[in-house]
Amino acid sequence: MDAEKVVIGENAGLVWRTLYNRRLSWDELVRETGLEPVKLALAVGWLAREDKISFTSDGGVMFFEVYQEHYY
Repeated sequence: MDAEKVVIGENAGLVWRTLYNRRLSWDELVRETGLEPVKLALAVGWLAREDKISFTSDGGVMFFEVYQEHYY
C-alpha cells in the first residue's frame, strides 16, 4: 500500500472515531478533526465506499454519522 492510501485510511479512522455516536455537519467535522477539507473529503469518501457512514440532509445542511446496522 502506498503512503497516500495509508494517510487516507488513517484520516478515515480519525473521522470514524470523531463521528462515533454523534451526528456532525461538514463544518463541525472540519473543526473537530482538524483536517483540511480535501483530506476530509477523501476520508469521507473512503468511509462511504466501505459503507461505514451515512449521510442525511436537514435544512440544506449535510450531516454525517456512523452507519450502524440493526438486526432485529
